[in-house]
Amino acid sequence: MAKTPLWTKKLSEVLGYQTTQITRKSERTGNTYEVDVIPRLELVSMGEAEEVVKEDGQKSYRYSVFDMKKDLQYQVTCPNLIKVNGVKQVVFVNLTGGALNNGRGWYKADSVAFANVKK
Repeated sequence: MAKTPLWTKKLSEVLGYQTTQITRKSERTGNTYEVDVIPRLELVSMGEAEEVVKEDGQKSYRYSVFDMKKDLQYQVTCPNLIKVNGVKQVVFVNLTGGALNNGRGWYKADSVAFANVKK
C-alpha cells in the first residue's frame, strides 16, 4: 500500500530560526528520543505568565510572546516563573514545538530568563 505524504513542517521552517538536535529522556517511559530545539531565542513577553497545572500536579507557566524579527505571536510553556510586568525582553532556552490538530502549534522551553538589555 502506498504511503500518504505528510505536510508537517520542521520547527526551523515554522519559526524561521536554525535548530539543533538534542537527546531527551521521557519522564513517563524512560525512553530517549531526539528533538529539534532552538538553543537560545530572545522574544518579547507580554504580561504575566499563566500558571498551568498538569494532571500529576506539576506546575508550568505559559508566556504570551511576540517575535519582533519574524512578526509572530504565540505562547511558550516553561517550568520556571519570572515576574513579567508589562512588556519585557526574555530569553528561552532549548525552545521546541510541534503541530496541533487545529493547524496551530505548541511550544515549550527548558527555561526562561530576562534578557540582558544594554542601554
